[in-house]
Amino acid sequence: MRTFKDANSAKGTPIPLPDTKRIWIACFVSGAVFWIIAIVLWCQQGIDKAVLFYFNAPRIAAEPIVILSKWLSFYGMAAITVIFIVYLIASKKIRALDAPLTTVFYTICSYGLVGIAGDLLKQVFARPRPLATFGSEILVWSTSASYAIPSGHATKSVALVLPFILLVSGEKNIHKFIKVVIALIASGVCFSRIVLGAHYVSDVVAGIGTVFIGLPFSMMFANMVLRKATQERLPFLSIVWGALLVFMTLIFLAL
Repeated sequence: MRTFKDANSAKGTPIPLPDTKRIWIACFVSGAVFWIIAIVLWCQQGIDKAVLFYFNAPRIAAEPIVILSKWLSFYGMAAITVIFIVYLIASKKIRALDAPLTTVFYTICSYGLVGIAGDLLKQVFARPRPLATFGSEILVWSTSASYAIPSGHATKSVALVLPFILLVSGEKNIHKFIKVVIALIASGVCFSRIVLGAHYVSDVVAGIGTVFIGLPFSMMFANMVLRKATQERLPFLSIVWGALLVFMTLIFLAL
């Protein structure tokens, strides 16, 4: 991570926590911008509808971009968690893989808490899916029946990658490479929801905004937990976090 400060701990060595003031401010501002764009697109409607119908012909013809989007929509988040699992295991042997173990916990908290927030926002806004609005006018490659905004796939895929991207130093090429790979996968998941006709562009943009606004809150929760732990317990905790990543991967594959 970029900058650290020690957490208070009564016993053992405190776990260093990231100094995230600037990151949190940037997240809140970025999230607000994304949400403003999403609301403008929703109210304007024209761009949302134009993009939705632009990909209707490829969906009818089952073009490669639609097939790839279907794969990303189903397996993208599992691919991200597998990368983190491999990284966590390999970091035990390869010194270059020295991202703080706590990054895994931030990732889990980000996915869980921001994901829940996104699902609650769906109920608040209660925006119908494209299929519910346009019916037989479009072909949709999705069976999701929940409300549209914010996109759950967009929210959860970005929530998985944002902690690693923001908190892990990019000084080493291996970390730069991993950041690019997971960012591309998450972006692919977001784009896939538009291509498949499952969401409007504004739904996906709102999902990304939800993650940026929610990340500071999920990190606050994670920090409260980490302040009660010590560095001596990190090896054990990393096993628990790794097991949670495996469980998440299995859930992604089963859905």
